[in-house]
Amino acid sequence: MTTTALNKTKSKQFGPPDTSADFDRAYKTPFHWIWTDARIPRELKDLLENNKPESSLELGCGTGRFSAYAAAQRIHATAVDFSPVAIEKAKSRLAGKRQQPHFVVGDVTDLKNIHSQFDVSFDIGCFHCLDGAGEMKYVNELARLLKSGGTHLIWALDTSPSDIKLSAEYIAGVFSEKFELVKAAARRRRLAASHWYWLVRK
Repeated sequence: MTTTALNKTKSKQFGPPDTSADFDRAYKTPFHWIWTDARIPRELKDLLENNKPESSLELGCGTGRFSAYAAAQRIHATAVDFSPVAIEKAKSRLAGKRQQPHFVVGDVTDLKNIHSQFDVSFDIGCFHCLDGAGEMKYVNELARLLKSGGTHLIWALDTSPSDIKLSAEYIAGVFSEKFELVKAAARRRRLAASHWYWLVRK
């Protein structure tokens, strides 16, 4: 194997996956802990405590840790991921728990199988995986599913895996038709430059 081929293989194994099949393969290995969280971010706790929602939607839920936290607060939590392997791991990990999220295998740019509206929503590490066309579809689907006045919380890398430079100005522009960016905060999470964004549905 050439050095170039080896580097590509390592990138696929350890870097951010791109497709549903990539994520399935990643979740079958022990390495997905590199880009998943072992703790609940303070920003998510504040979102739920301050808004006191009855329902929540998570986009890109992975193995479901964050929506499981929401469900434990007696919130009707729905969690979406396009990796069937991740969803199965989430369900298996929470088997027997009294309060559980409703897990859905789905693409965040095409959520035609979800019809409810939600009080709040959140995305911790999904939006920055999208290309430009995917971003606009994501915004349209989120606008359909989030109630007017509802808050959407995003954590995203400052530079996406597809090399899109994300900033408060960029996020405000992408969401401007249907959301207002009310706050942005720089953070260094997973040793990478990133931001939290709070958007309110118009």
